[in-house]
Amino acid sequence: MKTIYILLSVIALTALSLILPVKAEEDLDCPDDFSGIELTDRQQSKIWQLEEQLDNKIETIVPISDEQEAQIEQLEEDFERQIEGLFSSEQKQKIEQLDRWGEEQVEKIAPQLFQEIEIEPNLTVEQEAELEGIEIEYERRFENILTSQQWQKIEEIERQFENKIEALIPELNAKQEAEIESAEEEFEAKVMQVLTPEQRQQLQQNMACDVPDI
Repeated sequence: MKTIYILLSVIALTALSLILPVKAEEDLDCPDDFSGIELTDRQQSKIWQLEEQLDNKIETIVPISDEQEAQIEQLEEDFERQIEGLFSSEQKQKIEQLDRWGEEQVEKIAPQLFQEIEIEPNLTVEQEAELEGIEIEYERRFENILTSQQWQKIEEIERQFENKIEALIPELNAKQEAEIESAEEEFEAKVMQVLTPEQRQQLQQNMACDVPDI
């Protein structure tokens, strides 16, 4: 299987999330919604089902045709090829080594992430903190591999990618926005019912983190 560098996936997903009608606005200084909350297997399974139900509702509200999906997939492949084309052979080797290091560290910290299970693995607070440290160290090492000119070129390619995705996906109308907001509120209410009072309090604290406008 062709190696896809971690950076490529991160950039592609980030760019796509900025354009898709339903996007998760994320601030690196804010915790994940479930950060610090240790869920039981039963809770994790139920929340996973609720997430799938929300995804299905949103897909109904904002349908994307098979043709659009195919076009987006082609754009992602073109995007990855352009980014890879910026790297020298020596840089590619260093990135592959860094990817292997990152994967080994993650497997040591949270081996359950590599298991084939139907629900998303439940990580402890300690595991989340260690994984965050690995992510920061990975990014630091990666930054040292590329030149400033390469980063500028990556930003240019990313902007072009965003514009092409935006051209494929129409803007939401007022009715769609209202329906999505209603679906998200319903999802949040059902999640709260799954959690204990202490877990609800922690979730509310995580969600209260202010996210600046992009």
